[in-house]
Amino acid sequence: MRRVIGLMLLWAVALPVFADMPYQTALRKANDHFANEEWQEAIALYDLLLERRPSRVKTYVDAVVSSAMLNDSSLVMQYVIRSEKQGLSLDSLFSGVDVCSRAVGHSAIYEQVLLLVKREQPWFTRVVNNYLLGYYAFRHDAPKMVVIADELLAVMPNHIDYLKVKAEALLLMGAHEKVVEVQQSILQIDSLNFDANLFMGSYYAVKGQEKLASIDERYLEEMDNSSTSIQQAAYISEKRAVLDTDIAWAKQYLSVASRTRGNKYLSEQLASLSSLTATLPSSSGILLPALKRSK
Repeated sequence: MRRVIGLMLLWAVALPVFADMPYQTALRKANDHFANEEWQEAIALYDLLLERRPSRVKTYVDAVVSSAMLNDSSLVMQYVIRSEKQGLSLDSLFSGVDVCSRAVGHSAIYEQVLLLVKREQPWFTRVVNNYLLGYYAFRHDAPKMVVIADELLAVMPNHIDYLKVKAEALLLMGAHEKVVEVQQSILQIDSLNFDANLFMGSYYAVKGQEKLASIDERYLEEMDNSSTSIQQAAYISEKRAVLDTDIAWAKQYLSVASRTRGNKYLSEQLASLSSLTATLPSSSGILLPALKRSK
């Protein structure tokens, strides 16, 4: 309330003084106040500037940021609504606030403004959420990326870009099994999606090779205690099962990715996976420690 009263008094004194001031002079003074973080003085001039040129986006941007720096949500919304009444797009306003807030070293203002508009004008939720998703992705804020992606997917469940962002966030959080579920959802929509096939292929390749290495390690440990041919057959059977599942799935996904967008890396990975067999390793004094180090 004190801030509002202060602004009203400032405007009452300043407006008569600024009324006859040339536009460029008023703009220069407003920019000076902004640069010096004199937010109230800047806002007093922004109102004068907007009276003269009500469609200038940059003035609304600076006014919104100045109001946010004063922590005045109602004033922020006044400028947002005022810009909307002039037919200006939220896209231009949000983009400007993003750049401006980073320029003054307070990038959190951008998030605050987005959340405020989302709360006060819920009919713009989808538009705002797209900007929030980009902001959180830029900051690698995985939990918030998931929240916003889920809100968007609730409306557009087959939107691949939103699913990709959710998968990226879950990967940052180390939730690999959930990432697999999201990637499978993408492939249900687009079976040839390169990124999803590459991820799934790489995931199962690593998983399968880790299983094969674990089987070899257990075999070598038991072989030191004189394993029988029956036990050897059991280990071979285990390795074949891995080759028929994880490794086969890896080859399938990577083959699709290679057909979609082939490159040397994929060719080498497919050749490496194709060379894997169910053969058990020979005992040596070096092989077992090497297997342990590879885990």
